[in-house]
Amino acid sequence: MINSEFKVIETKSETADVKSVKLEKESFNFNPGQYAMFELGLDDPENGNTRPLSIASSPTENFLLFSTKISSTLFKQKFNNLKINDKVKIKGPMGIFVLKEDAKEIVFLGGGIGITPFRDMVKYATDKKLPIKLTLLYSNRTPNDIVYKEEWPVFEKENPNLKVVNTITENATGWQGKTGRIDKNMIKEFCNDLSNAMFYICGPPGMVEGLSNLLKTMNVLQQNVKIEKFAGY
Repeated sequence: MINSEFKVIETKSETADVKSVKLEKESFNFNPGQYAMFELGLDDPENGNTRPLSIASSPTENFLLFSTKISSTLFKQKFNNLKINDKVKIKGPMGIFVLKEDAKEIVFLGGGIGITPFRDMVKYATDKKLPIKLTLLYSNRTPNDIVYKEEWPVFEKENPNLKVVNTITENATGWQGKTGRIDKNMIKEFCNDLSNAMFYICGPPGMVEGLSNLLKTMNVLQQNVKIEKFAGY
């Protein structure tokens, strides 16, 4: 468990309300999918100054990437205003929502900012050339809400085993891709083997619960389903 300061080396607005920061990696070992406690210097007696954030970068990359949805809370505003050379404290890694490297097929079901651990896992599997059939079904309200939008086509080119499917839940003029929430038909369309595939679900609690229940009705074994809930704060 590492508990030390890291320097901000880059900041980026991923969407209108999602911000990313890259940190100098130094010595920080973790498994793809884990998270860390992210501490900022702020005075918030009610909510504290730490939050759990998924590590969005892969262990194969030479930086640590964290992305979060910006809101009006003190923590999120401080995160939004981080600048290059600022220092933040990281404690971790933590969590068991990690990539099963010997799986034959994995289906990632993501929504909104719940995409962060999936970027980590997809990038890791791609860099390590793992022979896993990977499908990412990623749901957002509009095309402009897709996080890491420019990276997904790059990862698909680099990894012949990867398929990224963006689906949009609101009417979007000119959108040529999938529409509607992730449902049974969409999962069956892109999953080769429901009996043996691993399913990872990450997103808002309501979405995670709904998809978990959906997979039960599709007779997916509970042991083949991993979940991570992203509550707002």
